[in-house]
Amino acid sequence: MRHIYKFTPVSMYDVHGLEKWLEKLAAQGLFLKKYRPLVCTFEKGEARRVRYRLEPYPYSLAVDFPDDMVELFQECGWRHVGEVHHEMLIFSCADPHAPEPHTDPDIQLEQWNKLYRTARKDFQHIGLFVLACLAVVAFFLFRGGTPLTRLLLFEVNTWNILLVLALRPLIELGVYYSRMRELSAVIRELEGQPAKHRFWFPSRQVFSWAGAAYLAFLVCFLVILMGAGRTLGLARPVTEFPPLYVTDQESGKVIGTDMGGWGFSPLCWNQRQSWDMETDEGRLLSLQVYWFDFPNWLSFLAVPAAKDLLTDSMKLNSRTYPWRDREAAVWSAQDWSHAGADWLSVADSENGVYHTAAAALGDKVVLVQYMGSGPLSDYLDEIVAMVK
Repeated sequence: MRHIYKFTPVSMYDVHGLEKWLEKLAAQGLFLKKYRPLVCTFEKGEARRVRYRLEPYPYSLAVDFPDDMVELFQECGWRHVGEVHHEMLIFSCADPHAPEPHTDPDIQLEQWNKLYRTARKDFQHIGLFVLACLAVVAFFLFRGGTPLTRLLLFEVNTWNILLVLALRPLIELGVYYSRMRELSAVIRELEGQPAKHRFWFPSRQVFSWAGAAYLAFLVCFLVILMGAGRTLGLARPVTEFPPLYVTDQESGKVIGTDMGGWGFSPLCWNQRQSWDMETDEGRLLSLQVYWFDFPNWLSFLAVPAAKDLLTDSMKLNSRTYPWRDREAAVWSAQDWSHAGADWLSVADSENGVYHTAAAALGDKVVLVQYMGSGPLSDYLDEIVAMVK
């Protein structure tokens, strides 16, 4: 017998909508073989009028499948044809004279109320879990810097965790809310309250499709990481902007960043270049450049990002050795409004060891971190050229 697959146009908890949809397909010769939230399987046969009914009966490993209920319904002319999420059973009947499976509305109402109370409890639990996930995300975004700097400097692995923590529970919250709302509508109707007007088959699959899209996104994201991750971090000649070279005043040694690797943050693509070397006296020189290329529609974030990055840089808490210091340094900063950038500022530590600068022009941002002797204010033109 030939199988036909149909997208499910109604929510699994839209009881009457699902029943009407199955009856409409039966009149076209398609009879339910297996129910799924997104795609159902049907068998092709001779078109006829068939009634479908959903009956609440949650079962699991701890609660046995209701064989007695199925046999009782079968004696009344109703055949078991599927399940919905281990919470409801689907029955069909081709006999137009067979009685409805339920003759006691009070018992039927109590069964739906049990399922509704479970749905309400699950919704409350997932709501608390979503609040906890949002608290974790907020902690990561605001800890040790502004949200903008955290978004720009976060590692991809961290964002994988945040996507799982934040997006998936939000989708589940929508699913549980829809479930609770649909079951509430069934109860109101059984209690004799007028049903709300709605379209024939309202599309209530938003959250189910969102969950499927989210899973597809994660799979594609993983494939991209596996393919691009092998090359993104590899050092290669810098071609998007002129490299920066700085001369250590005490030793005369030149340190520069003409090799870099591509990376990406949730806001934009970026490059990071670094170069460390020792002088003959044993002093360590270090130069790091972070270059960000915002999309045009996010160019308004360039100046705020440069300001936040410079402030974060002066905290000397970079995860990359050696740009960190347990003792906080005292800084002096100077803005250069006429240097050719939308915003440019240079800061030097009081002990003369650490120097940092940030510039923004259009949709480009650059952050420079230099450990050595000599101020970065001697290289204003070179810094501005990196964002032109």
